Amino acid sequence: MTRILSTLAIATSLAATPVLAQDVLVEEQTSSELRGDWVLGARVTSTQDEAIGSIEDLIISEEDGNIIAAVVSVGGFLGIGAKQIAVDWSELEMNWDANEVRLELSREEAEEADEYQYRNREYEPAPEATGTGTGMDTGTGMGTTGGDGL
Repeated sequence: MTRILSTLAIATSLAATPVLAQDVLVEEQTSSELRGDWVLGARVTSTQDEAIGSIEDLIISEEDGNIIAAVVSVGGFLGIGAKQIAVDWSELEMNWDANEVRLELSREEAEEADEYQYRNREYEPAPEATGTGTGMDTGTGMGTTGGDGL
C-alpha cells in the first residue's frame, strides 16, 4: 500500500510540475538542420540528372517525430495530370539547404511507380495510445489523431 501511495505521490508531483519555456522553446537553427520551407517544393533529380519531380509533402512519424518519406509529384504538365509517389527519406541525397535533391531512381521508374495512398484523416479511428509521450492530446479533437483540430 505504501508503494502505491509513493507512486501516486510521485505521479501527482510530476503532473503538477510546470513546464518551463526553456524546456520547450528552440532559439535558433543549427547548421545541420533544414527548414521545411526549403524542402517542400525542392526539385528532385535522378543521379543521371533527369528531372523526376518536386517534393510536395512529408510523412512524419507521430511516435518519434522522424521524417519517414517525402511525397514527390511526378509527371504531368504544370501540375496537371501529375501523381504523387512516396520515397523513403533516407534515400534522398540533399546538398546544403536542399538546393539539390537527388534520388537513385530514374524518371521512368518514378513514372511507373504506384501512386502514394494517403490515409483518410476524418474517418479512420485513432490508434491506441502507446504512451510515447508525444504530448499530443488525443481526446479533445485538438491533437493529431482526433477530430478536425481547428
